[in-house]
Amino acid sequence: MTTEADARILIDRLLEQAGWDIADKAQVSTEEAAADGRADYLLKDTRSRPLAVLEAKRFTVDPYSAKEQARTYALSLRAPFVMLSNGQEHYFWDYTDGDARPVMGFPSRADLERRANIRIHRKGDLGQSLSLHPMPYRFHFRGEEIEARPYQIECLKKADEALISGRRRMLFEMATGTGKTLTIAMLMKRWLQAAVISRVLFLADRIELAKQARETFDEYLGGWPTTILYGGKRSLEGQIVVGTLDTISSQLGGNGFGHGYFDLVVTDECHRSIYNTHRATLGHFDAVHIGLTATPNPGELCFISDHERRLIRNTYIFFDCWNAAEKTGQPTFEYGIQRGINDGYLSKYRIYNAESVLTFEGAEWEGEEIKPGSWGRDVESEDRLTTIIQEYFTADAERAKIRPRKTIVFAVSEKQASILEYLFNRLLSDEDCLRIAARINRSPSEVRQRFAEKITCYTNNGNPRPVIDRFKYDPLPLVAVSVDMLDTGYDQKDIENLVMLRPTGSHIKYAQMRGRGSRLCPKIGKEEFIIYDFVGNSKRFNDPAGEYRKPKQVGFAPGSRVAEGGEPDSGDLPPEAATPGGKSRKDNFTLIGGGSLVDEIRSREIILVGPEGLAMDRTAYRDEWEQKVVELRRTDPAVEKIFRGEELTDDEWEDLAGRLNSPRHYFNEETLRRAFEQPTGSLSDFVRVALGLGRFLTREERIEKAFDVWVSEHSSSINPDQARMLRLLKARVLSGDTISLELFSQPPFTLWGGRTRMEQLFGGEQLQEMVEELNSLIAG
Repeated sequence: MTTEADARILIDRLLEQAGWDIADKAQVSTEEAAADGRADYLLKDTRSRPLAVLEAKRFTVDPYSAKEQARTYALSLRAPFVMLSNGQEHYFWDYTDGDARPVMGFPSRADLERRANIRIHRKGDLGQSLSLHPMPYRFHFRGEEIEARPYQIECLKKADEALISGRRRMLFEMATGTGKTLTIAMLMKRWLQAAVISRVLFLADRIELAKQARETFDEYLGGWPTTILYGGKRSLEGQIVVGTLDTISSQLGGNGFGHGYFDLVVTDECHRSIYNTHRATLGHFDAVHIGLTATPNPGELCFISDHERRLIRNTYIFFDCWNAAEKTGQPTFEYGIQRGINDGYLSKYRIYNAESVLTFEGAEWEGEEIKPGSWGRDVESEDRLTTIIQEYFTADAERAKIRPRKTIVFAVSEKQASILEYLFNRLLSDEDCLRIAARINRSPSEVRQRFAEKITCYTNNGNPRPVIDRFKYDPLPLVAVSVDMLDTGYDQKDIENLVMLRPTGSHIKYAQMRGRGSRLCPKIGKEEFIIYDFVGNSKRFNDPAGEYRKPKQVGFAPGSRVAEGGEPDSGDLPPEAATPGGKSRKDNFTLIGGGSLVDEIRSREIILVGPEGLAMDRTAYRDEWEQKVVELRRTDPAVEKIFRGEELTDDEWEDLAGRLNSPRHYFNEETLRRAFEQPTGSLSDFVRVALGLGRFLTREERIEKAFDVWVSEHSSSINPDQARMLRLLKARVLSGDTISLELFSQPPFTLWGGRTRMEQLFGGEQLQEMVEELNSLIAG
């Protein structure tokens, strides 16, 4: 049976590890006489004054249960702190500021004495001391007088309230571009002035981000020196230490940072830092912990993987803001992207979704199946990237005429980035090249050479910083092709285009990539940015990936049976679809040369919401609509009547439409029709479907039904050649095309004779009638 003496053996060892000399009675005395008993340990400062009472318990006793007993001893001995331990579990208690809290070990003598001195400099308790320091509504920063944004002041107030209430862990969720680092600098200065803290650790995700943070702190916190750690021995200079988790984790214990060395630990991109050894590093410090992130709550991005769902939950749990009953996170402060846009602090954005056939259907190459997810990682097709880049140039053509747009392209791999850099420079039109050269006062030759540059960890012999700086500060390059370099923590206000070629199943990754364009740039008049999404990222988070099916054959390798004049496997693809080409293979990466695979854009989509043209994810808008209607069913008499099957008067419909079409959501028939792809839907239809009183046909169902109806009405006159062309037409419409006479002058119809052949098969007037009838049936 264990005794308290067994626990004291471990406690003595832990005190020695923290630097205490337990044989020196001027530092540590035992069985110290106090009111109503004896304190097991009394820890003393350098002048032998009481610092802390340490109460020891046997292994089987929860030390937390002894806190009141120890507090009585501490008050009697005038020790400001209490520690509780059974040798395995430990608690530290500043009994004037909150409850006892679990810790991983004991503070050093110097750290405990420093904390006692902080308290001496406070003017009353925490609340009183903070109240003496007004909020920083206006301040000087980088040579300008700055007015604090309302949400920054709101954040500081929330943090004060949490601290005063005894909370030791806080989570700030702030969208990219809202100034997380400056906001935390404002908090640090306020708490340093109020003697709440005296040492701060700021943990950054990468050393480049650590440097950016130090620049902010040096400017705003000039009176408190900042030190950045790159490795090696810790520096005792500076009250603010900035470093990466890897650097700090190598400097714990022994001669490194003790448990009580820092009073505040701020973790940037904190969702990355609460797993494996990094979680232990954070737990090492007995400090107020603040997590900063732009992402953990998916917000409007509804789809996340099970892995990210656990990661988000664990982030909230670590920062003590997980509501287990509601299964949601409740951060100390939250300021999301939609709120930032509505308040005018973040740039509006639009999403241009375009899907190429190869990207979403894959291909067959030399008898090997290329799955959609392989592009850019194991294999790449010049035809695919050429199709995508030309689609981007075409879609952005009118905006490009106004001014050259700084653009980030998110690529999958180093090899894909090299191909993209080459193709962007090659495919830039002569007209655009000359216009850009005149606009930025550079030679057309230089524009052609440096319009796009890749930025990866291998760029410039492993030193990409000069290229990043050129992209940020020089007119060229205009396009940066990035692989894991510019997707997080990179601040450049004049980014106006984001091109997504890297698919991701991570809502965190998507939100970080999207955030690169969210900053306003008054210098160039930027008020919006556009996401050109060619891999379906913006849709993915509301719709889990569907089942993968083996793709149809799209292209043929040189020397194959088809290229030599044989018959294709698919009855709808003529031999002319096969175009000779080549490939190269290097380091298990296959590049399929241009002209080897046929690719085309199968669908295009953009949705604008509200009078200013604010774009939202289509499925997120649908979800918000359904949630709003379900909510109104309980509170709105008109919606209650609809649910009961009763008819509304015209006035009631008008009033309901006005309530729904608020500036927050802009729920109106026009936008709902676009979001739900129901061109003839009425407000009544959308309300009833949201209430579960019916359902819309999907776009695919409407198309299938329209063609079935048209064919059944004309079945007696349709011959096999007409039936083949109708199958091709239906396939094109299902992929996103609109039926028009011009469509028959494009592939794949041109492979069968184009519009001339269609008019021969159906007749000129009859072809026009067919187009009108099918469009009417699809719309209906």
